[in-house]
Amino acid sequence: MVLPLTKNTKSKQSYKYLLFLLLFLWNTGHLAGQDAITGPPSELLPDTPATLATDTTTTIATEEDPVDISVVAGIQYDTSYVGKKLRKKGQKMTIFGYYRLFGYGRNVTEPYPNLAPFEKAYGFGDGYREPTLSLSVFGRPNGKTAFGTELFLFAPYTGGGQEENVFTMNLGINFYGNFRTKLGNFGVRAGGIHWYNLSDFTIGVYQILDRFSIFDRTPWEGVTDNLKYDSYFRTGATSAGDLRWNNQAFQGLIVNGAKLPGNVSFDLFWGKTQPNGNLANSINDPALSIPPTRDAGSVPGYLGFAGDGRRIDNFITGGKIGKTFGNKRNTIFYNAIYSITALDSIDNIARKYQVHTLSMNLNLAKVKLRGELGAGSYESPTYEQKWGEVMMLHAFFPKEYTVLPIDVQLFQISKDYFNQNGAIATNSNPDIIKDFGVIAGVNGVGGQLAQVGQLVHNRRGLNINTELDIGNLRLNFGWGWSQELEVASTQLTYVHRINGLALSRIYNPFPEGAVSPTVFGPYNRKISFFRGVTEIVQTTDLDPATAEARNKKYFNAVDIQAKYKTKLGDRSLYLFYLGSLGSASRTGEALPVFNEESYLFVQYHEFDAYLELFPKFLLTGYLGIEDARGGSFTQWDIETQLPLDQFGTGIGVGFDWTVSKSTGLYFRHRWMKFEDKNFGLDRFKGREVTVELKTFF
Repeated sequence: MVLPLTKNTKSKQSYKYLLFLLLFLWNTGHLAGQDAITGPPSELLPDTPATLATDTTTTIATEEDPVDISVVAGIQYDTSYVGKKLRKKGQKMTIFGYYRLFGYGRNVTEPYPNLAPFEKAYGFGDGYREPTLSLSVFGRPNGKTAFGTELFLFAPYTGGGQEENVFTMNLGINFYGNFRTKLGNFGVRAGGIHWYNLSDFTIGVYQILDRFSIFDRTPWEGVTDNLKYDSYFRTGATSAGDLRWNNQAFQGLIVNGAKLPGNVSFDLFWGKTQPNGNLANSINDPALSIPPTRDAGSVPGYLGFAGDGRRIDNFITGGKIGKTFGNKRNTIFYNAIYSITALDSIDNIARKYQVHTLSMNLNLAKVKLRGELGAGSYESPTYEQKWGEVMMLHAFFPKEYTVLPIDVQLFQISKDYFNQNGAIATNSNPDIIKDFGVIAGVNGVGGQLAQVGQLVHNRRGLNINTELDIGNLRLNFGWGWSQELEVASTQLTYVHRINGLALSRIYNPFPEGAVSPTVFGPYNRKISFFRGVTEIVQTTDLDPATAEARNKKYFNAVDIQAKYKTKLGDRSLYLFYLGSLGSASRTGEALPVFNEESYLFVQYHEFDAYLELFPKFLLTGYLGIEDARGGSFTQWDIETQLPLDQFGTGIGVGFDWTVSKSTGLYFRHRWMKFEDKNFGLDRFKGREVTVELKTFF
């Protein structure tokens, strides 16, 4: 998730404004705040298996200091490091953050034709505008209130001067506070960007399991030497990371209450998420909107032609209300959202969608149940409002009952359910997508080959996960099956997991002013998104009269993971393997297969190795293999008259050097190769090098 950042070239004025704002907040911070009870989900707890864990909520609030500082800060890279800083008593203001120098280089020896002349590139930063310096300022005028902001500094070190150096407030100024009364506890959040979840079907983020390679570091990782790899071996989590990436970005007002009579609690919010940014397709720069005649009456604004008032509705609102009951703190909530995005500021036409659900968390003996049931609708000037059901039940059975722990998920999500803010992918309904096209940053359209546990609308399905420990060997297995509820899209998409990150650095998914995704490759089938690349596959068994799909699609997914920890002498060695298989077919199958009825079959195999060569210094290694094959009912190459047949490899080496408890140096070198045997132009070969110096303070 990436929000647009404001470039501020007037650095001297920025410092003055910043100082003024901080002084203002210091004296008026008591005006608003955040309740400690409704903090966002943290990373998985240290001793909880990632594949079988329920949602958890942790805070760093205490009776003496009830403000939830994990929410206030937004960042908690390392609980022991940052958490202690925030807990320290007697401090009215806390300043902490990190400096990250990221050096990047690539040499693509066999590039795509449209890459020239940028096959070689060396510099600082990887194109994602991740901060060189992130500085969090957190103030507590008293025990009930707080404010926070994050200062963002990006310097590409190109010598371009002030124009290229960005210094700004990344998230704006946020206010937090809580108020304890006899009726209950109440909290307020207001101001800049907040990180917020409501429920999976309303406002939420897909929480990936531990089935991913950790060879490539993420920008928000901490400095943890071998603790990162040990934690991944034990639980599937790495470091605490940045809490923001588990939540949706929200700007506006959030009011909540808890411990009300009957153990009732609630959230109410009004504001904007990324889809509610501004008037769709509008021109925001007044200099660009004034026509050559200088007729100011044509300038888009709140007053239009002849002074007619204009109404521009772009917001999302909603909330939840429910209660906690029983000794095991079971919960049940009613959740609702309503989003409107204006299309015309005079005629008041807009795109609208809403979702209403009931969600529950129950603990029955040692069985944990999570569920959500509801309905959603979408409407626009070209799409008549339709309601669709959404249902999900998640059960966690411990090994005391089933020999092996089992995680079972059942779901059914209508094609007419649509929500750009939830944890469910909703890009499979072509009648809705054609309203606004594919937006920048989307990681899939049409029939997506999803991971085990990742939900897509217009499907009914089942996901099962389990795990087994044999000494120092940890195995886990995931199986998923789903089918379309209605015949829908003519397209399929899958993710290039092996070299996708390297490709997305080359083909930036968020160029300045982007309103649609970056599409690249010799056949214009690849889409770049945040830290990844997906590919579109066109199916061909269409209705000859309408060119629409005429067959339902069935989807299968299997994940197999092995994690092993041992010693070479007295040094730790970690070996990880992940195999993933996925398919889309015209008929239902028990497992991913490739046969005459298959549309698409994709498999990935990834091997990670981490050796502690000496204290605080680890060697890292990676091998990835990707194989994707299209069936006879997908697009064929004109020359070969065959569907896609792709094979890609990634080989990586590097090291982690923990210089001190708060500073680390990280080196990665990746060789990548890819070719489609039947589409002759779809091939590339090259390598990339990254060097990261990161220090926290």
